[in-house]
Amino acid sequence: MFRWREALQRWVLRHTPREASVTLGQRRIYLLPTPLGAMMLLVALAVWVGALNYAVSLAYGLAFWIAALMLVSVLLAYRQLAGLQLHALPAANVFAGGEALFRLRLQWDDGQPRHVCLGWYGQPATLQRCRQPAVLDLPLPAPHRGQLAMPVLRVWSEAPLGLVRAFTQVRLDSRLWVYPRPLAEARVPAAASDEGEADVALALPGGDDFAGLAAWQPGQSVRSIAWRVYARRGVLAAREFATPQAPGGQLCLNWDDYPATMPPEQRLSHLCWQLLQAQAAGQGLLLCLPQQALQLGPGQGDEGLIALASFGVRDAG
Repeated sequence: MFRWREALQRWVLRHTPREASVTLGQRRIYLLPTPLGAMMLLVALAVWVGALNYAVSLAYGLAFWIAALMLVSVLLAYRQLAGLQLHALPAANVFAGGEALFRLRLQWDDGQPRHVCLGWYGQPATLQRCRQPAVLDLPLPAPHRGQLAMPVLRVWSEAPLGLVRAFTQVRLDSRLWVYPRPLAEARVPAAASDEGEADVALALPGGDDFAGLAAWQPGQSVRSIAWRVYARRGVLAAREFATPQAPGGQLCLNWDDYPATMPPEQRLSHLCWQLLQAQAAGQGLLLCLPQQALQLGPGQGDEGLIALASFGVRDAG
């Protein structure tokens, strides 16, 4: 890709704010001749120069007729996009490696047929062609986990004569979550408590809730020392933190159950698969991630999947 085109794309992104809905008007519609239109203008110029040299009235008429045709094409092409309304609709979350579908409503008030094309900015492919108001699903690959925002959308039309292109760029405020790709494993997740201890609440070390004091051991972080206790009693004590676990033999999916050498994305994929299996069986579970613990009942799998998708990522811009 040429440098000037990359600079143009960056300029478009900076000057195209995200909006939930957009109505196209004079300030947002641009007009340029198509290759056929540019050739017609060159023909009109050549005919006009010939008419000047040879004083041929018919040549003058032809040149001015082509110029008038171009002016009419400008008005007709502008009419295809003028008053067009685009509204972002909620999009369904997908798994990594799948195809996201961004949904939008395209409509206009006059009820007349139009010829409108839509595609992603920077990509030559045409995603949709519309002649009537409709609700459209625009596909976009979703190869990576995280939050996916709708890219800049191109809207254009060359109707009805194909001599002038009316176009604009729209940045709708639509986002969806891309869940980790499920990766099956043979390991059976542990229960939160053993049989016969259904009424005893357990805790996972390493959480955010204060669990008590213990004797400080060499090798522990100095930050964990309770200095106030040391000032009163002269004894080094370490603060311990834990994540509470639900009682009752509930399934527990824990980040720390996997080897430390396992890549984070692979851990998330395994946890995602285990979560889907538990939800398919109608089973509640406890999902434990670093600095986060979620109690999920049957039918609350989406909350856990979003937690996995959002782990360690920032919101999409």
